Amino acid sequence: MSGYEDLDESEIRNSLQRHVDMSEYESQVYLALVQTGKQSMRDLSETSGVPKQRVYDIVEELREQGFVELDDSYPKKAYAVDPTKTLGPIQTHVEQVQDALEEFHKSVSDVDSGVAQFRNRSTIEKYITELVDSAERTIFLMTSIDRLRIVEDALRNHSDVQIRVVLTGLDEGHVVDDRIELNSPIREFADYVRGTVRSEPLVLSVDRSAGFFWPTADSPRQRPREGFYVTDEDLSFLFDRFLSDTVWPLGYPVNPEQRRSTSLPQRYYRIRDCLADLEVLTDSVPLRTLTVRFEGYNNVSGEQITRDGRLAGFYASEFDDRAYLEVDLVEGDSGTTRTVTVGGWHSRREDFMATSIELEKHEDWSAEELDDETLDHIEACRRELPAEIDAGDAIVGFDGYIDYIRSLVGERKSPRMYDEINEFDTLREMVTRASAQDKTLQFEWVESKRLPGGHTAHVGQVLDTVGYDAQLVGFFGQPIREEFSEVFEEDNLLSLGPPTVTEYLQFGDGKMLFTDSGGHQALNWETLREYVPLETLANRLDGSDIVSIGGWALIPEISTIWEGIYEQVFPRLSSPPNDIVVCTSDVDHLTETTLRSDLESLGILDDAIPVTVVTTSEQAAHLGDVLLSGEQGKRALQATAESLRNEIGVSRFAVTSAKESVLVGPEGSQRIRSALISDPAEEGTFEDHFSAGIALGRAESLSDTSTLALGSAVASYFKQHQETPSLSEIRTFLDTYEDQGAA
Repeated sequence: MSGYEDLDESEIRNSLQRHVDMSEYESQVYLALVQTGKQSMRDLSETSGVPKQRVYDIVEELREQGFVELDDSYPKKAYAVDPTKTLGPIQTHVEQVQDALEEFHKSVSDVDSGVAQFRNRSTIEKYITELVDSAERTIFLMTSIDRLRIVEDALRNHSDVQIRVVLTGLDEGHVVDDRIELNSPIREFADYVRGTVRSEPLVLSVDRSAGFFWPTADSPRQRPREGFYVTDEDLSFLFDRFLSDTVWPLGYPVNPEQRRSTSLPQRYYRIRDCLADLEVLTDSVPLRTLTVRFEGYNNVSGEQITRDGRLAGFYASEFDDRAYLEVDLVEGDSGTTRTVTVGGWHSRREDFMATSIELEKHEDWSAEELDDETLDHIEACRRELPAEIDAGDAIVGFDGYIDYIRSLVGERKSPRMYDEINEFDTLREMVTRASAQDKTLQFEWVESKRLPGGHTAHVGQVLDTVGYDAQLVGFFGQPIREEFSEVFEEDNLLSLGPPTVTEYLQFGDGKMLFTDSGGHQALNWETLREYVPLETLANRLDGSDIVSIGGWALIPEISTIWEGIYEQVFPRLSSPPNDIVVCTSDVDHLTETTLRSDLESLGILDDAIPVTVVTTSEQAAHLGDVLLSGEQGKRALQATAESLRNEIGVSRFAVTSAKESVLVGPEGSQRIRSALISDPAEEGTFEDHFSAGIALGRAESLSDTSTLALGSAVASYFKQHQETPSLSEIRTFLDTYEDQGAA
């Protein structure tokens, strides 16, 4: 028997909190679902005793951890995943750790030298302090707060040593929303700190070459047990590996708001520390602007090495023990570049194992200056972009939005006078405060204007403004709403139904969009042909310079449209379009099966008409997770775009982000940094406007270099002015691209 058969509900909840790291509310909700089965949020609040306003968040947290799932009913109902599936892996992991530690204990007992045993407390404390004093590079310590005081002074003396601490035996009251709030000065001398409510022995690893193990007393009355001083390097490394791979991931961050700043240059002795900082750094700087210098060993030859190169990507997962960097190394006098993998200490599957890693910004990168590659692309676009556009033909579809631009009233002073809530953070604080106080928030908003939005409107406006005759196919209303007819009064508009309405709340530091589902989901090849006969569709496409398609994620059967164009329209064309530009939008909302089917159809369409896929860095990362088996992790935009273009089988693949954009095509891989906008009218990546620039470049048969520069210029112009640029304004922007951020 396991010994758990007679546990009551209270003991089960306590066990879930102690051993599975559930909060009190999480254990109540989970146990209620296990006992009672599928329940709505209202019912679950009653059966679990958890306040209704917290149940939604708790269910979502349990869902992210794999304990709970939601059905597709309305209102949604939650149900518990089979406990054997969720708790079984945890039990297996504990058994594996126990087996490893038993083997480790056997190893200690078999070592004649390299392990010293001490029973006297003062002697134990003396050797622990001396061991900390001897550190040259790194200290990893797991200890209770009481025992931390033994070495606090010694730790404070090591400002040049990387210090990582796990605090044990903490009170459960210190755990707040998956973090630990502690009134302690530990962040003054430790670089990384986590904590746990579990009682654990003191384990110390210094420079991975020496360690100390000091068990806790079994009871308050019992004297502390003997301590073991380990100088055997293999055993010391096991100490360090046990702390970093087994203990650390289960701890909560301690006082995370006091975390040290992630600044460069920075040296690391554990690769996961490096990867944690890269997750933060690469949100603000492009991967390829970082240089990696590492010391260690060649895993093939065993040679001790020191190498440096450009960062190309990185990989880390909570679900396996692999963690590595991808680094572009320049080989020999030929200057050829080779991408290698760099793992941590004792890694064997990568090309190199690193004992230390240093990150710094590349010498040619500056937040205030554009690189030579970008300036060359801009100059090429200036030369190639014509001074005037001959009226060409463009077809744009298939979405249709109306954006109701609104602002929130903060304080109304009179019927016509009020203060706006201008900062998104202000709204976030108000919501958080109301939730904590169990209050209902009520807002007043005012509408400032209504604008046509979405891919079709944005791309159509750009092409129309520079001189193209645009045929727009989308959801504009029946009859066509004036928001579209007034903007596109000289263009052909074919409406497939009512537009999607978006409530658009704009702040100085962000925005919120509330969108209804609209009628896009009903669109497929058959319904499109009901509005546009096959012969008419073929006539419209024949001789068109460019086709631009958006709304992908809104149209579950969009692949039928691509297949229809390939099978039924293309054979009728004598002069096909130069290119079909397809903007992905939020394809992470699609199921993997649907996404793969769409991409397969898109690759087939490219056999007839060249296809350029345009996406954001976030959506490219999602596509990579779905398509690039074995290549998961964060990678440079160029490497990601190259792999995705090859995998999907399209002519060109473009990715844009706030900092840079890339285009991969027959002419190779191109990269450009975004214009340095000092005072943007709106924040964001502006995928549709980037797509518009790409579409214009392809329609005008510009080189890939100039097409990429044009896409970046159009998006950057809109970011600065929140207006659609004319051709002369695009040219002026290109002329001053490098000066946009100047004061």
